[in-house]
Amino acid sequence: MVYISVGDFYEKAGACRILTRQEEMECARQMKNGDRLAREALIRSYLPAVAQHIRRAQPQRQTLGLILYCVQALEKAVDSFDFLQDSESFSHRLHWWLRQATTEYIAR
Repeated sequence: MVYISVGDFYEKAGACRILTRQEEMECARQMKNGDRLAREALIRSYLPAVAQHIRRAQPQRQTLGLILYCVQALEKAVDSFDFLQDSESFSHRLHWWLRQATTEYIAR
């Protein structure tokens, strides 16, 4: 997905549908079998959480650069998380990845 502004990102993230737990598990099974569309569905379903995280940043830090870092963190979180076996929630793992991405972005 391409974003031309921070507002565009918020608009597109707000339009994303959040998956139910059953849909999430089905996407995870398909993703494990190499289905890239299932991976994209998982990523898109968590874009509203990324948007919420970015909105908490100071206004001058809400940039396309921070969005890029956070979306990459979301992708890493989806790729590294085992939705079928991990006992912690994905939201908890995603929050950790987003904090790391934000810290890295600010430090650069």
